[in-house]
Amino acid sequence: GGAQRPMTEEEQLMKMHVDAQLSVIDELVDSVQGAPPEALVPALELLSRIYGAIIDKPDEPKVRRIRTSNEKFVAHLGGLPVAMDFLEASGFVLQRAQDDAGVEEEAVVFPREGSLSLLRQARAKILAVINAEKPKLSPAALAASQRSGGGGGGAPQ
Repeated sequence: GGAQRPMTEEEQLMKMHVDAQLSVIDELVDSVQGAPPEALVPALELLSRIYGAIIDKPDEPKVRRIRTSNEKFVAHLGGLPVAMDFLEASGFVLQRAQDDAGVEEEAVVFPREGSLSLLRQARAKILAVINAEKPKLSPAALAASQRSGGGGGGAPQ
């Protein structure tokens, strides 16, 4: 412990930025409250997993970049347009780049200078919504969510 050193100007700006982004995320959380849990829960669980992977391995470029054409991404987030807003509010940026074959592809990327603190807090808010919405799922949807490795936490086997 000991006394905390005063924050540098950069840290203060970062904290202000994080706080501002978190209030955007709060608004997004409010905006999805009425969404059907069958669409909402899988989308938020995928977001939570994406965030969790980056928090666990922030230096792994693979986890920081998700192609928007990725099957899971399309399947889970396609039904929740606001998912992109969550990603952007959490510090992700949309990038277009050419793959090896010269085909242009779009990806959401968590930049190196992105705030892990923001990701962690955003993920906590997302998990809170998941926990609130999961009980509303129909048994079939619940089973599907568990099959897809729903929920956060836990080390990979």
